[in-house]
Order: sequence, then C-alpha cells, then structure tokens
Amino acid sequence: MDWIKKTVDDALKEMSKVKIRMMVPGDIPSEMLDETIEPMDDWRGWRPVDSIVIDTDIEKFEKQIGIRLPTSYREYLKYKHFYYLRIPDTAVNLFSHPPDKELTNLRTHIFNYHEPELIIGRRYIYIADFHDYGLLCFDANIEIADNEFKVVYIDHENLEDIHIYANNFRDLLEADGEKGNDFIDKLNELYK
Repeated sequence: MDWIKKTVDDALKEMSKVKIRMMVPGDIPSEMLDETIEPMDDWRGWRPVDSIVIDTDIEKFEKQIGIRLPTSYREYLKYKHFYYLRIPDTAVNLFSHPPDKELTNLRTHIFNYHEPELIIGRRYIYIADFHDYGLLCFDANIEIADNEFKVVYIDHENLEDIHIYANNFRDLLEADGEKGNDFIDKLNELYK
C-alpha cells in the first residue's frame, strides 16, 4: 500500500508550503509541536509524526464497532498522525488523527455525532465530512475483498439520503479537486 504513503506525504508536503495550514488552536502533544512556526494568538504549529497505532489498537476499535475496517484505512491509521490533511478533493475533510492508540477522535465522531444508531447502527463507518453538507462513510453493508467498501455521502439533515461518493478509500484520497464540485452539482440537480 505504498500509494497511501505517497498520497499522505504529497498532501503534507503541499500543505507545508502554507504555514497556516500547519497550525491549530489549543494544546499540541510535544512530539507534534513545531516550534519553527511562529504562534498566532492561541494557534501553534504542528508537524506530522509516525503513527503509534498498531494492529491490536485497530482490532480493539473494530470489536467496538462490530465491523472490520478496510485494509487501506487500517494502513492509513498506522502511517502518520496529523491534525489536518488537505487532499486534492478539498470538499473532503478527513478527521484529525492525533497520537492516540484508542482512536478517540474517530470513536467520538462515530458514537457521539449524527444519531449513531442511524449511521454505525446501519453499518456506515463515519470517516470524514463533506464540506458542511454531510458525512462521508464506508458502506459496510456489502462484503468486498479486503473490506474496501464504497464511500457514501449521507446528508446531515436527512440521514436517509445516501449517495455513492467514491468506489473505495483510495478513490476518495486520490480524487481530483473537481470531484466535490461535480458531486455538489449532482446533488443540486437531484433536489430541484
């Protein structure tokens, strides 16, 4: 899965060209603190670090949700920690992934937002936001090799409104910057 490393590394390299993208408010774990970036108010610089997440951490999480994650997503969680990852499809807002073997941020999104019984309870694994329109989730309802589930969009105002967004996690990460705009146009056509 070298494509994961390349995709994440390319995104982080591009982001580092604009220092504000490498800043967040609040506390930053010391291993991620980038003191070469001048603080602004309560915003401080961060740098990506190698992930501390291992297979047993992911397996514990999978037991809690009752679904095995896609192999590609497992590798993604085990590669780097970051606060933000700007991929070419800027409509996709992947969750921050700070150093935490419990995957607390991912767990919080899955179990504390958007009526979990209608998301994870229906075998949709919430992994990102789509602009401020909705959720992007793995659809674990259809068995696929290596659990490389399709990624679906779920409207945050109508959790019954579900559309395929990407064929798998790789397609999501590698989509060009126009995918999100094209998808918005498609949704606008549907709701006329």
